[in-house]
Amino acid sequence: MAVVAVSASIAPLVYLYVRLSEFGIDKVLAQTLRARSFELLGNSVLLTLAVAITAISIGSFQAWLTVRTSIPGRSAFAVLAALPLAMPSYVSAYAFAALMPDFKGFWAAWLVLTIGTAPYVYLAVSAALVRSDAATEEVARSLGLGRWRVFTKVTWPSIRPAAISGAMLSALYTLSDFGAVSILSFDTFTRAIYNAYRSSFDRSAAASLAAILVAITIVLLVAEPWLRGKIVPTDSRVRKTSLIHLGWFAPIAATAALTWAALGILVPTISLVRWNLVGLSQADAGELGRALVNSISYALAGGLVAAIFGIAVSVLVVRFRSKITIALDRTIWLTHAVPGIVVALSLVFISNRLVPQLYQTSALVIIAYLILFLPNAVAAMQTPISQAPKALDEVAASLGATRLETLKRVVIPIAGPGILAGAALVALSVLKELPATLMLRETGVETLATRLWNETSVSSFAAAAPYALILVLVAGIPAWLLNRQVRQSMFNQVDLDRRLERE
Repeated sequence: MAVVAVSASIAPLVYLYVRLSEFGIDKVLAQTLRARSFELLGNSVLLTLAVAITAISIGSFQAWLTVRTSIPGRSAFAVLAALPLAMPSYVSAYAFAALMPDFKGFWAAWLVLTIGTAPYVYLAVSAALVRSDAATEEVARSLGLGRWRVFTKVTWPSIRPAAISGAMLSALYTLSDFGAVSILSFDTFTRAIYNAYRSSFDRSAAASLAAILVAITIVLLVAEPWLRGKIVPTDSRVRKTSLIHLGWFAPIAATAALTWAALGILVPTISLVRWNLVGLSQADAGELGRALVNSISYALAGGLVAAIFGIAVSVLVVRFRSKITIALDRTIWLTHAVPGIVVALSLVFISNRLVPQLYQTSALVIIAYLILFLPNAVAAMQTPISQAPKALDEVAASLGATRLETLKRVVIPIAGPGILAGAALVALSVLKELPATLMLRETGVETLATRLWNETSVSSFAAAAPYALILVLVAGIPAWLLNRQVRQSMFNQVDLDRRLERE
C-alpha cells in the first residue's frame, strides 16, 4: 500500500518531467532565469520562513499554556487555538479584505497564513506535551534549574520533533497556497503558475515555475531531519504532576492568547456575519444543500483513504526504518508543496493518456486528495505510532501473533487518537481544498469551496457569504475532533490536581 501511495504521489513529478522534456532545456532555462522568477522566489521563500517561524512560536506557546499551566480558562483557550483550522485561508483573506480594502501585500498574507497554520503546530505540540513525562521537568526544577533552562534542556527536546513537523506543514501549506495570496494580491509561485496556465497555451512558464517550487521543497525535506532531531522515547507509565502557576505572568499570557484569538476568529466572523445578513436572504437552499452533501462526501472519503494509506506508510517508516523507507517517506512529502492546480493537471494528463475512464470521476478527485494531503496524515500518525513501545511487538510475536495481527491489536489501538487526528486533519483539508476540486470534479458537481470561489471571483460577496459560513461551521467539526484528545487530557489532569490539593 505504501508503494501505491508513493506511485500516486510522484504523478505530478512525472507530469513535470514530461512537460519540461517536451519544451527543451533552452526554453526552460530562459523561463527559469528571468528576473520575474527571482522576484517570485524571494517572495515565496520570505513568506514561507516568516509564517513557519511565527507559527512555531505561537503554536508552541499556546500548547504550553493550555497543557502545562494552570491559567484560568485553559480549556477554552485550547478550543480557541484550534478553531482557525475550520476557516480556509482564502475565506479568512476574503473576510479581512472585505472589512479593510487596503489589507493587501506581504504582511497581510503573513498574518492570514500564520493564523491558518499555527494550529498545526499547536495540535502537534499539545499531543507531545500530553504524552511526555512532566515529572522530569519537576525534577529538573528541584535541582535548581530555572524555568527557561528546564524548557530548553528538558521540555524542548521532547516536543521538538512534533513542533518541527507542525512547522513543516505550515511551511509547505504556505508554499502551495493559492487562494489567500491571490485575494491579498501578493505574488508567489502558486499565483504565477495559476495565471500562466490560464492566460496562455504555452505551458513552459508554468511548468518551469512549478519545478522551482519542487526544488524549494527538496531543500526543506533535506533540512527537516536535522531540524527535527531524535524522537525522545517516552515511558508508557507517564507520571503527571501539578500544573505550573504563572503568577504575575498569567494576565499577560491570557491577554496575548485572547488577542490572537480575536484576530484569527472574531474579526473574520464579524465580516462573515455582516455579509450573511444580506446573502442569506438571497441564497438558494437547494444549491446550498447539494454543495454541503458533496463537500461532506468528499471529506469523509478523502479522510478514510488517507488514513488507510497513512497507517501503512507510518508503520513502514517507524517500525522498519531503512534508507528505502526513508526515501518513500521523503517522496510523499516531496509533492506536498506542488500547487493543487499542477496536481490536477498532472492527473488530467496521465488519466487521458493511460486510464481515460477515470477522467472527470470522483475517484480521480480522491486520488488528488491522497496526493495532496497524505503528508498531513503521516505527520499526525508517525509520532503516536513511534511512541507505541516496540517491546509490545516482541511480546505479541512471542505469543504467536503475526505482524498484521500485532498491528491491528497492539499498534493501532495505542496510536488510535493520533490516527483519528490524521484522518480528521485530512478531512478538514479536503473541505477547504479548492484548485484540484475545481478542475477534477464531475460536471455539475459543486462543493461549498467551489461555489464560494465562483461567487467571489465575480465580486458577488453577498452571494458567497452563505457558502463561506456553512463551510466554516462544517469544518469546525473535524477541528473540534482534532482538539478533543488534548482537552480530555487536560480535564483529567484538572481532576488529578484537585485530588492532590485535597490530599
